[in-house]
Amino acid sequence: MIGESVERPEVEFLSYFRSSRLLKVGFAFNMLYYIIVVLVFVMLNWNGQLSTTVYSYDWIVFYEAGHMFQISPGEIYTVNPNGLPYRYFPAFAMFMSLLQWMPLEIAYILNVSLMMIVNWAILWTAFHVCLSSGLATHTKNFEKTLLFVYIAPQHIVNIILGQISQIVILLVLSAALLLQKSQEVTFKKYLLVGLLIGLASNLKPFILLFIPFLVPVYRSSRLSFKVSIHSILGVTLGVLVALVPNLIYFAFFPEAIGEFIQLNFVDTLDYHHSTSITRLLSALIPIFQEPILKSVAMIVIGGSLLVISYRRFIVTENSEKKYVQYFAEMAFLLLLVYPDSWFLFLAIWYTLLGPSILILYKENISQSREEKLIDTLWSGANNLLAFFTIGVVLHYLVLGFDPVIPLWLVVLYILYQKLLN
Repeated sequence: MIGESVERPEVEFLSYFRSSRLLKVGFAFNMLYYIIVVLVFVMLNWNGQLSTTVYSYDWIVFYEAGHMFQISPGEIYTVNPNGLPYRYFPAFAMFMSLLQWMPLEIAYILNVSLMMIVNWAILWTAFHVCLSSGLATHTKNFEKTLLFVYIAPQHIVNIILGQISQIVILLVLSAALLLQKSQEVTFKKYLLVGLLIGLASNLKPFILLFIPFLVPVYRSSRLSFKVSIHSILGVTLGVLVALVPNLIYFAFFPEAIGEFIQLNFVDTLDYHHSTSITRLLSALIPIFQEPILKSVAMIVIGGSLLVISYRRFIVTENSEKKYVQYFAEMAFLLLLVYPDSWFLFLAIWYTLLGPSILILYKENISQSREEKLIDTLWSGANNLLAFFTIGVVLHYLVLGFDPVIPLWLVVLYILYQKLLN
């Protein structure tokens, strides 16, 4: 019985994949651009032209942070190749220090190869997140949504830059799958969930936003809450275990705490593209360029969105919670509030929003008006994913900021909230 329960989901996915023309096209597309990316990288490196392109742009930052951790660990937040600072938690620099025996170019190609494998794992996990949420493969737009999760245009740019966003997506989706797959409350389950989100936070610190939604809490009456101590302890310990290298680092180098905060919340990269309303406010209303007002705007808008989401979370019975939907709300919060969120984060956002929209189809299957709204949300999300370059061009070549993607996201967020409510 144990062997059957382990193998059955895998067989279901492979059978579905073999029967899906779109996913097979997506696989061929991924393999093609993987080969092209690697070949172009090798040619550029061979001709000495690599430094004139964006190839390995982010990977260089990670690699140099690892090198700095080896020679002067207290100074990892001074790493700033090509004007792009290292802004992640110290644990990631610790890991990158283990790769210093390997030439940067070889490490980059291995990273690109790993991301392609992880991309396949993302597809597998997204498929099972959908099924564990009660969806069937004949749910409207099921196949197309999985295709967009698999071949989002942002994945291509991420791979060229040498990013590690695919690992973050896989860890977050895996946590959602664990939470959704079983209502059983065990310490081991929530320890693993906390560990997954903690590891993802080491790679992208903003994933810490997801932590409040890892512990199932239900408000049965105004002053009565139902919550398991096993889930609280498990999540807390899991997150702490994943983040303990950072705690140790900051204990040895306390000045790095201020540097981390300065880089992530004060010295924003205003010359880079942004999807956030807070950056748009700064561009349109100069007074919001003041650091204090900018911080107030972030706290007010971000706090409001967080309260809206968490209030719904605690009034929903634990058996009815769809965790990927709350994760999608936090992805919206990040994109709309954090000034340095940019178009590449749309890949993370869509991987969570896509399955969430499919759940909405299931829950509103007999209501034609709601289905039309869901169609609008689905097409709006996909079009944003596909035509993000409009806002990027406006930022870099025309206006110096992007008014399109932030407003587009606001409309999608409002529509999403309307459907959730």
